[in-house]
Amino acid sequence: MKTCTLLAIAISILAGFAYGDSDNNVHSISLPVVHIELKAGEGKGKTETLCSICHSVDYITMQPKLARAGWSAEVNKMIRVMGAPIGEEDAKTITDYLVAEYGAQASR
Repeated sequence: MKTCTLLAIAISILAGFAYGDSDNNVHSISLPVVHIELKAGEGKGKTETLCSICHSVDYITMQPKLARAGWSAEVNKMIRVMGAPIGEEDAKTITDYLVAEYGAQASR
């Protein structure tokens, strides 16, 4: 029992060295806030509102330029697999927006 107590004390001391300094100060950093703006277009508001329920919109801007079938598959995956609360009409609006602004044929 004495060995277990000494071992516990040693582990506590070593943990103190590993996870903090002798003054028990907490160190932190501040990261800049980066706001991603989706491209203007019909359906932008609905896309921002509904997609950002689950994730930030930068996930949209980081995707490759997909054709309609690709964006439709992504939107349907978010609904069926991930459980996004998006109705059929809103899914069409979002898909149309993504194709127009971030699709393979998008001009911008």
